[in-house]
Amino acid sequence: MSENMKIVNEKTVRETDVKCSGCGATIEFDPESNKLVCPFCGLSKDLPKPEAQQVVAEIDFEAAKQRASLNWGTAKKLIVCSNCGGKTLYDEAQTSGNCPFCGSTSVMPVDGDEDVMAPGGVVPFAIDKQGAVKCISEFVRKKALAPSALKKNIKVEGLTGMYLPFWTFDSDTTSSYIAKIGFESTDSDGDTTTSYRKYRGVYEYFIDDEILIATDKIDHPHINKVLDFDFTALVPYRPEYLAGFASERYTVGLNEAWDRARMLMVKRLKHDIGEMERKKHHGDSVADVALSSRFDNVTFKYILAPIYLARYTYKGKTRPIAVNGQTGKVFCDVPSMLWVVFLIVLGVIVGGFLFQIILSLIFSAL
Repeated sequence: MSENMKIVNEKTVRETDVKCSGCGATIEFDPESNKLVCPFCGLSKDLPKPEAQQVVAEIDFEAAKQRASLNWGTAKKLIVCSNCGGKTLYDEAQTSGNCPFCGSTSVMPVDGDEDVMAPGGVVPFAIDKQGAVKCISEFVRKKALAPSALKKNIKVEGLTGMYLPFWTFDSDTTSSYIAKIGFESTDSDGDTTTSYRKYRGVYEYFIDDEILIATDKIDHPHINKVLDFDFTALVPYRPEYLAGFASERYTVGLNEAWDRARMLMVKRLKHDIGEMERKKHHGDSVADVALSSRFDNVTFKYILAPIYLARYTYKGKTRPIAVNGQTGKVFCDVPSMLWVVFLIVLGVIVGGFLFQIILSLIFSAL
């Protein structure tokens, strides 16, 4: 990240009572003109039409050095060990590792790299490897239907701590919308029908830290389930934080990341608006939300956050594990003994049925 970008502490604000920037009065939405209009001073503000299904983004990312995506593929970069002078080839998107010659930690500085933006902050590891293994064991033990042998002794393999790159975006949003809300009614015959009503409105919301993983190189099914980082623990980036850990650079550039994040924001806004209108009008369902949003005062952070990746094998099948290196949150697939419980219950039912038949035969013979 360039020098004039900085990490700031932010808070989430929800605002639906829109104030006039001219006189401070509450302004109103005029559905005919699709404008926000102040009834006192007459100031108006154009809004995108919800029927257009378009997103208008007003972004100022001039401080960013690199806006294009960088997918380095199999390209390599030469790294020189500061301890022994050994030279090692690393994956171009990797920024730290251990020297294979002397075993010392070799960290590649990124401050002078003109091709890739340097991270603005790091969420440091708060859990060591032993702690990560403990978190995994506790996660499996809490699974009621997990095999007892696995609960007693899960063998974690290939545990690796690494920093993954993330983009986070904040934005003020103003959305004009049409929400289609369903209302159920039951007639005298007990038949249920649903009628729909449409509600227009304007919704303002500050979206804080929409997080997006900044690499497509990591193919792991569970990473997204453990990304609940506490970003108040962010510290300014220093290469020392990467020492001893693998680290990936971003391969999803700023432009592409914003496109993806904006889609997530729109999805969130549609859900929130639909639920808001459903509850307000005591509806039963949300059929659709037509939405068009304006994004203002967009800011971003490029950060590194800690993850442990590992695996375990049970009965010949290997399953991946993801652990949040800050919070200890774990996710992995755990085999279930539900089928055993089902067989036991089935056996009890069948046994009880047979027992009743035997009893009836005995009493009929007497």
